[in-house]
Amino acid sequence: MACDDKCDCEHLGIDYYGVLSLKKDCHDLEIKKAFRRLAISYNPERNKDESIQAVFSLITEAYDVLSDPLKRAVYDQYGEAGLKRGVPGPENYIPPYVYHGEPLRTYREFFGTCSPYANLLDVLTRPLPLQEFPEGRGLKRKEEPLIKSLQLTLEEVFFGGVKKMKIQKLVLVGDDKSTTVPKEKILTIFVKPGFPTGTEIVFPEEGDQGPTKIPADVIFVTEDRPHETFKRDGSNLLMTVDLFLREALTGTVVTVNTIDERILRIPITSVVTADYQKLIPGEGLPIVEDPKFRGDLKINFNIEFPVYLPIASKNYIKRAFRESYPEDEKENTEYVHRLLLADKMRRNVDEDILLRREPNDELNELRRLCN
Repeated sequence: MACDDKCDCEHLGIDYYGVLSLKKDCHDLEIKKAFRRLAISYNPERNKDESIQAVFSLITEAYDVLSDPLKRAVYDQYGEAGLKRGVPGPENYIPPYVYHGEPLRTYREFFGTCSPYANLLDVLTRPLPLQEFPEGRGLKRKEEPLIKSLQLTLEEVFFGGVKKMKIQKLVLVGDDKSTTVPKEKILTIFVKPGFPTGTEIVFPEEGDQGPTKIPADVIFVTEDRPHETFKRDGSNLLMTVDLFLREALTGTVVTVNTIDERILRIPITSVVTADYQKLIPGEGLPIVEDPKFRGDLKINFNIEFPVYLPIASKNYIKRAFRESYPEDEKENTEYVHRLLLADKMRRNVDEDILLRREPNDELNELRRLCN
């Protein structure tokens, strides 16, 4: 029984929640409060005892893990061993966790100082002079741009048009422009035919206003919505057509309903192989630099093979391939050459006879054929 308890302890490793005297379902604010209380009590600047320093290091490591959502999630599921060994994630491998080993660095990042004697309320009781801040010297700080997605259908990309986007932002009001209120605004976006994916449309300084800041730029980035038939490749359109094996070998006609509501009937006369692609020039999307010109339509094929063939059908297919590809290719080639030569000689003889005929002969021949 003692052995089992020992194995369980080794599997669990360090109990970071226990180190900070927290429950497992604690929230972020509780983690910060617990760390603040313990970090001040066990700061090595107050006590140089090595055991106190070891406890302080463990406290900072526990906070470093539990204050990070990803590290905490891995720890909750796999324990300390899994956290420090690395585990497979939903997309990529999560590398092993290694504490940087500088407890005072964690303390400094949390409190803004390494001194345990610093009064955290100093900033409230003795605030810095206004001139110490850039805003106090009349300087305004530009906010980071706001990136928003603008999804466009292929029809909107093909024809172009106008999109109306509603945003909500804070605006300055009052005579002194010192207070802000929320306000909705409609932004108009002109979509050019053929807009490439990832095009940025910038609205300068349309972000939240404030007395001490320059509003952020609002940037819309275009994305293509999925289409039921076509997929975009720059200015080209791609589509995939399902064919039966019979159609792939003997030919067929593919019907395409275009984005601009036309119907194309495209004959497929070549033998369709796995890597065959049919190119239809000028049936893609408009080219944004000159919408009079368009990209191409590229048709790929998915060949559906029959799941069963009776013996009789297989024999017919074998006979068809034997006639297409004779066993003695050399003899077949010579036969074709002889056939072509005989046909050429016959046509030459017919031309000589026509040249030697008298006009009356031709007239008599015509009367004979009519009768």
